[in-house]
Amino acid sequence: MKACANGLARKQYFGPFKTPFSLDGVPASDKFVARPSDTAELEKCLLPKRSHARRTGRQIFVLFGLGGVGKTQLSIDFARRHQAAFSSVFWLDGRSEDQLKRSIAGYIAKIPKYQVPETSRRWTDSHTHSQDELDDAVANVMKWLEQPDNCEWLLIFDNVDKDWIGQEFGIGAYDPRRYLPGDHGSVLITTRLSRLAQLGESRKLCQVNTTLGKAILERWYGGELGPDCVNLLELLHGLPLALAQAGSYLREKSVDAATYVRIYNEQWDELMGPHDASNRPLLDYNQGSVRTTWTISFKEIERQSPSAAKVLRLWAFLDNKQLWHGLLAVTANGRTPQDRWPQWLSEMGGNEVRFLDAAGLLLRYSMIETEQGSKGGYSMHPVVHQWASYLDGQRQEDEWARLALAVVGQSVPERKTREYWVVQRKLIPHAEMVRRWIQRANQGKLLEAEAMYKRALEGNEKALRQDHTSTLNTINNLGILYAGQGKLLEAEAMYKRALEGKEKALGRDHTSTLGTVNNLGNLYKNQGKLPEAEAMYKRALEGYEKVLGLTHPKTHTVTRNLQLLHCSRVNSLRKLDKNDAAGRVDVLGKLSTKLRNIIPFRKKSQQ
Repeated sequence: MKACANGLARKQYFGPFKTPFSLDGVPASDKFVARPSDTAELEKCLLPKRSHARRTGRQIFVLFGLGGVGKTQLSIDFARRHQAAFSSVFWLDGRSEDQLKRSIAGYIAKIPKYQVPETSRRWTDSHTHSQDELDDAVANVMKWLEQPDNCEWLLIFDNVDKDWIGQEFGIGAYDPRRYLPGDHGSVLITTRLSRLAQLGESRKLCQVNTTLGKAILERWYGGELGPDCVNLLELLHGLPLALAQAGSYLREKSVDAATYVRIYNEQWDELMGPHDASNRPLLDYNQGSVRTTWTISFKEIERQSPSAAKVLRLWAFLDNKQLWHGLLAVTANGRTPQDRWPQWLSEMGGNEVRFLDAAGLLLRYSMIETEQGSKGGYSMHPVVHQWASYLDGQRQEDEWARLALAVVGQSVPERKTREYWVVQRKLIPHAEMVRRWIQRANQGKLLEAEAMYKRALEGNEKALRQDHTSTLNTINNLGILYAGQGKLLEAEAMYKRALEGKEKALGRDHTSTLGTVNNLGNLYKNQGKLPEAEAMYKRALEGYEKVLGLTHPKTHTVTRNLQLLHCSRVNSLRKLDKNDAAGRVDVLGKLSTKLRNIIPFRKKSQQ
């Protein structure tokens, strides 16, 4: 009884213009976690103020930011909380002009009787109508909203994400100002387009803090999570959609946070589901997942500026922070001939205005942001950065990684360059990222080779025999492959098996046998078993000298291996511990010497 009385006390009288509140068809979630400071900004601007004379002038608030940051759910929560403060709350689908019109026309049936023409009231979205009938229904709703006494409504334009400004704007793009009735009422717009902030008061919705992020993760998980969720929270960096998707996955698959982190790092492409929304992991989200929501923005960016889209693709293979024009300027500084770089990159590297235009477009769609405290620098959310690396297939992924490698390698300054250490410090994170990509690419190729050798070994053992020379050579090659993968125990087992078989089939001094002996020497050296390595090298050297002579290249190779082994023993006695910073700078040193000769890939698909 008391609750009912309180509800009646809060209810406002709006005369004849009150319409029933409904969120039918709106992706409202019952797992929303309150964001008090963001909600307070909406309340301050949009709530009607009845303590004095009637408010004059339309109140517009633009909520903008990256897709998946929570704009829609925050707006739904605001509408639910304050529905009683408004005569009407109309939720409008702003994804295209046609969807917007249908949303507006759909509310005509809720308008009190006799306030709009009865012929228009018959319009429903479930029936086929002509364009004229749709436009007529929209016009009558707008006229009703424009009435001077009907001034305390709230219109929510959700997902106004298509840029209508430009010579070739996208299909369905529109200017939302054309659908703002009268000079009164409250309007809330959610968008990824930062330029819409010019329409009124605005707030950029950003990622949430760790406390709120944990609450979102646990709400979607359906319970409390232990300390092991800290790494997951750091990985998702406060992005509400990614947190919701992770919590839902943990609940449905019955896995812990540590497992999710491992899968995220190793199998992101499979974890995030299909490239379309046909199998949506979150039913309360129109775009389905983090993958599909950003793909929508990316397609718009690519349509408007292919070069800006390519900058985003390249950036995925660099560090997600500290991208500035100077990093790309190396493509136009004459150190490497411009015709050896993709045309779009050399043009952008040589023209800062073009780079700023590309960055401006990415900023406009909230895909990146200006980096705090960095003049002319930009950064990208870590989850967006991860997503961008999966935009293309494996072959193109390798090409982008090679291009990133060349850009960073060619950007390393000479020590005689003034304040070279400043640039060097900025390049270190990019060099680390490039190194990881190259390792990943090599690892993938090694896994393919391993599968091939295993199939060959199985075939040789069946068709020939276990001690056949072809079988033994395949076993030796598997040992080389395992050594390259760092699987030293497996490599040792293969080498020993191959050596034993070759000694029986070919003899101790056969060159093929001696080759495996040398491989064992290399392996023992990498394992730190220096006496064993020396014994293998000496045996191989004696055999090669006896069979091939002192001047044969294979004899020289083993001699060199012995010399390097002796040097490593001497150096190990002199070796001093180096701090982490020196180690990281060494990454740049290796890049500067090793990568300056790398020629960027020629004009392929990136042209």
